[in-house]
Amino acid sequence: MARVSTVNPLAREISAKIVYYGPGLSGKTTSLQHIHAAVRPETRGQLISLSTEGDRTLFFDFMPLKIEQVRGLTLRLQLYTVPGQVFYDATRKLVLNGADGVVFVADSQRAAADSNAEAMSNLATNLGELGIDLAAFPVVVQYNKRDLAGVMPVEEMRRELNPRGVPDFETVARRGDNVLEALREVTRLVVKELKARQPVRRAPMQLRLDPGADIASQVSAHASRSPDAVQAPPAAEPRGDRAALLPLSFTRMFPQRAQAIADIEAAIRERTWGAAVRAAAHEVAEILNALPASESAAAARATLLGLDGREYLRLSRLAARPDAALAEPDALFALYLLVAALVKDERV
Repeated sequence: MARVSTVNPLAREISAKIVYYGPGLSGKTTSLQHIHAAVRPETRGQLISLSTEGDRTLFFDFMPLKIEQVRGLTLRLQLYTVPGQVFYDATRKLVLNGADGVVFVADSQRAAADSNAEAMSNLATNLGELGIDLAAFPVVVQYNKRDLAGVMPVEEMRRELNPRGVPDFETVARRGDNVLEALREVTRLVVKELKARQPVRRAPMQLRLDPGADIASQVSAHASRSPDAVQAPPAAEPRGDRAALLPLSFTRMFPQRAQAIADIEAAIRERTWGAAVRAAAHEVAEILNALPASESAAAARATLLGLDGREYLRLSRLAARPDAALAEPDALFALYLLVAALVKDERV
C-alpha cells in the first residue's frame, strides 16, 4: 500500500511523520523530550501527551532548519512515540499508521534483549499489516543507555536488531548524546523517499466548477487535461458537453458512507454551504469516535489518525459558523477533509 503524506497547499508544506518505536522504558520519551528542548521555540509545536488505552503517546511537530524542500514544499516533521508495552498493540498500530519513517530505540541492557527483539518483530508485523515492507522502509536504530555499566556490545545488538545494516547510533537519551544525529539521518532517508514518491510539479491549473454538474466528474475531467491544453485559453463549452460527463462521485471510493457523501456533494451542487460543512464535520467526528483510543479530545484523535490538527480545528470552527458566513471554498474544504479522514481510516 502506498503511503500518502499530508500536503497543506495553502501553507505550501508537506508533513512527514516519524515514529519512535521500541520496548517499554527504552528511552523513546526521553529522546523526544530532548529533541523538543533542542528545537528553536519559534519552529516547534507544543509537546502533547495523549492518553491512549491506559498508556500515553507523545507528539509534537516542528519545522526543521537547513532542510531542502520537497518538490517546492517546505518540510514539517511530526514526531510521535508509541506505548512500549506489548498489550497496547492497537495503539502502536494506530500511531504507526501513515508513518514515513521510524527511529527504533533499543535498550542496551542485557536484560532487555528479549524485549528489544519482540519490539522489532512487532514493528515488522504492524508495518506488514499496513502493506509496508520493513526492509524497504526508512529506519534508523538507537542503541540507547550506552552510559550504563554492563551493557551489551554494539556488535551483538547489531546482529540481533539490524541485520540489513540501516544507519545506527549509540545514544544516551538522558544527555542527548547522538539523539539529534539519529533524527537528522532518518529525516534524510524520509526526504529521499518523499522526493521519489511526489510527482513532478506542473504549472497551476484553473478549476472552474459548475454547480449544476456533479463534483467528482468535473475534478476528474479537469485533472485529465494535458498541461498544454490547460495553459491555452479555455474555450466555451456547450452545456450539453458538460452534462455528458460521467457521473463520478466520491461515493464510489467509500461505499460504506455513500449516502452521507452523496448528501454532501448534493449540498455543494445546491450551494447550501452550511449543510455541506456540518454534514462533513459530523462524518469526520464519527470516524474519530470509532478509533481504538481512550483519549476523549477529538483533536487528539485526529492527530493519532494522521490528520493535520490545524485543519481539523478549522473544520470544527467552520461547522460552528452561521450559514451566511460560509462560502463554496469552505464546503469544498470540508469535503476534502472528510475524504482524507476516510483514506487514513482505511489504513488503521
